[in-house]
Amino acid sequence: MPKEFWNSRYKEIYLYCEMQFIRVIEDFKQDVTLQEGVTDKLLQGDSMRKKPKIIPLRKMFKELFKKK
Repeated sequence: MPKEFWNSRYKEIYLYCEMQFIRVIEDFKQDVTLQEGVTDKLLQGDSMRKKPKIIPLRKMFKELFKKK
């Protein structure tokens, strides 16, 4: 609620924004993983080449998928 937002402290607002950012990044990672699987299947199933060159989306977004 806007009233609760304006009456809260800076630390609470910062933590809320930080958690929302983390949630957005995690949703994006999940979308990339799903799209990667679908795209790979489509390329393999409907390719004119016997062995199509597939570049994984995880490789394109390697900074997001670093092992911790």
